[in-house]
Amino acid sequence: MSSIFKDKSLYKNLALALVTLVLLFSGWLKYLNYYTLHDNFIKVPDFNNIQITKLDSIVEANNIRYVIIDSIFDRNKAKGIVVNQDPEPLTDVKRNRKIYLTINSLQSRKVNFPNVFDLTLRQAVRKLKKNGLEVGKLEYRSNIATNKVLGFKVNGIAISIGQELYYSTVVDLVVGKGLSLEKVIVPNLIGLSRIEANIILKSASLNIGLEYFNNEIIDSNSTIIYRQYPTATNQNKISIGSSLDLYFEAKN
Repeated sequence: MSSIFKDKSLYKNLALALVTLVLLFSGWLKYLNYYTLHDNFIKVPDFNNIQITKLDSIVEANNIRYVIIDSIFDRNKAKGIVVNQDPEPLTDVKRNRKIYLTINSLQSRKVNFPNVFDLTLRQAVRKLKKNGLEVGKLEYRSNIATNKVLGFKVNGIAISIGQELYYSTVVDLVVGKGLSLEKVIVPNLIGLSRIEANIILKSASLNIGLEYFNNEIIDSNSTIIYRQYPTATNQNKISIGSSLDLYFEAKN
């Protein structure tokens, strides 16, 4: 037993084995660092508003990949541009990471015009919005059916129920105004966007009149109303079907 402990070759072999294990472990760590690109990050570029035709050159230059996972239709944005990305711009990621993109559809989406005949104006506005259509002007006619929808037009031309329309098409409604000279209180639209104001006006049986935009405005979708005429002071009333002129400024 004591001869084993006195055998120098045993200690030498043990030392060599230990050194070999340390070297192998160090080599394995270096391989892992190389394979996983440890501490080697790149910044995710900003893909927002970039056309899909330019994506390949951007990802190749940045050593990343992309996948288009969804598309939307927004008529206020250019077709085929990126509208959302994950991860966000400037996020640290490893090389060859996949970036998931949502784009604005290249093709205009179509919808069938729903049946809103004889619905109340409020019901019709809600149904049209739900189907991706916009409510335009309200044309009032003398009719016993107050605030009931009597007809519908696009660019002055009558349309039929079930007819195919492009998503976000503006539809003008013909509405009964009853047999009386009914008036409504002027709503306060200050601080609202155009979309919010239009919904409130249509619900109150009113129209958007003239629209004025400050000179510094670049994107009309990023504005709010700072002035209106007629004003909403002292319970001011106007006839149903009347229009309000709106003044817009850039949203802070």
